[in-house]
Amino acid sequence: MSHNIIWQLVARKLSGEISLNELKELERLLQEDPELAYKVDIYCRYFGHPPGEIYRTREAKERSLEQFRQRFNGEFNSIPEVVPMPLADTGSTSTRFRKWAAVAAGLITVAMTVFFITGREKKSTAIAQHTTNEVNTMPGTRSKTILPDGTVVWLNSESRISYNADFGKTEREITLTGEAFFDVAHNEAIPMIVHAKTVNILVKGTAFNVRSYPESDKVQTSLIRGSVELTTTEHPEQKILLKPNEKITISVPVEYAVANGHEKPKAQPAGIPVRDKRSYHIDSLKQSLLADVIPEVSWVENRLVFDNERFTDVIDKMEKWYNVDIILINKRLESKNFSGVFEKENIAEALSALQIINDFDFEIAGRQVIIK
Repeated sequence: MSHNIIWQLVARKLSGEISLNELKELERLLQEDPELAYKVDIYCRYFGHPPGEIYRTREAKERSLEQFRQRFNGEFNSIPEVVPMPLADTGSTSTRFRKWAAVAAGLITVAMTVFFITGREKKSTAIAQHTTNEVNTMPGTRSKTILPDGTVVWLNSESRISYNADFGKTEREITLTGEAFFDVAHNEAIPMIVHAKTVNILVKGTAFNVRSYPESDKVQTSLIRGSVELTTTEHPEQKILLKPNEKITISVPVEYAVANGHEKPKAQPAGIPVRDKRSYHIDSLKQSLLADVIPEVSWVENRLVFDNERFTDVIDKMEKWYNVDIILINKRLESKNFSGVFEKENIAEALSALQIINDFDFEIAGRQVIIK
């Protein structure tokens, strides 16, 4: 019964008819049913980016739908029932119902496809191991997703995670490019491993943030709860245990290049000394003096917070937050430290606030910002 309620709420969400209370209820139900949450995620992504020209005629669509029905019934003996929920009194009821019905009809079709595919995956583990799922965010956006094992992942701007389709069954490995906050579902038997450039992070059930953008020469891990063990591909024998409220910054070898989102090692030139094993440092996490939040994870709450940070680091965060390119002409600002808290401010308002701390001028032309 709860599955039917979830699909009803999903249909209302996609049709724009869902209320705030219903949205909270949907999130709660999906957290209680990670496997169904995975299928809902597949459907929502399909709905947002449906393949074009699958059905050239109405007859072809009906024929394909009937084939799915027959194959679905053969596998699962039932079809998820989607029944319209009461609509609010605002707007044209008939128009709103038609909009909802269109989403519900599409949901039934795609839900059958999703259930059929995931059912087949159980019988085709060998094939699934070679299938990779990917979740990413566009510049200036942030998103939240629930993995098949119940792990919740928030992705910051211009970030991507990839994982096997059979994630959570025999292994839990994730490759990250960008920044993500993980609230990991506990599973003693199958620890999770997050790969970020040359850094491997082993966890069992914890909450932590990883920042690993391609253009950066470092990987930062901030631990909020639990414990994590870190190693690097350079020195796998060296295990670093991180404690709650600690942040580790690991230098990434400059000889590693990024290609198609994956880091590939370059040959070490002759005569170049081996890097020091202790190419990292650990700091304590502290609450911001300006807000009741830890700056390293403030973005999860849709707040851009930095406390006494170098302007070059502030610029990097602002570029991703506002999806702009910042050109710093005033070099004297590079060594200056800035603090700030921004939520709904646009880039011009944010820079105007920073002008109070250190005097500078700026110009904005489209996505380009010049600081002079």
